[in-house]
Amino acid sequence: MISGDRETEVTVRVDPRLCRGTGLCQAMSPALFRLTMIGHAEAVEARLTSPEALETARSVADCCPMGAIELTAGPSTGGPDRPER
Repeated sequence: MISGDRETEVTVRVDPRLCRGTGLCQAMSPALFRLTMIGHAEAVEARLTSPEALETARSVADCCPMGAIELTAGPSTGGPDRPER
């Protein structure tokens, strides 16, 4: 989870090893999260820049029962659900 309020770009990633497909993230924000065909969550957009989207993503991450949603400051090179290698 990121801290502070000064981030202008945040990368959103759902850890598929932790996600159990409860759908809470999608229910809270279908604009930011969706479920894949196999039932795991994924970020609709890997990078968020709007203050409203950042606030929503933080709230959703805080509510994820499995702690599968990761928010990190800065751009991603691995995509929303593909960690950097």
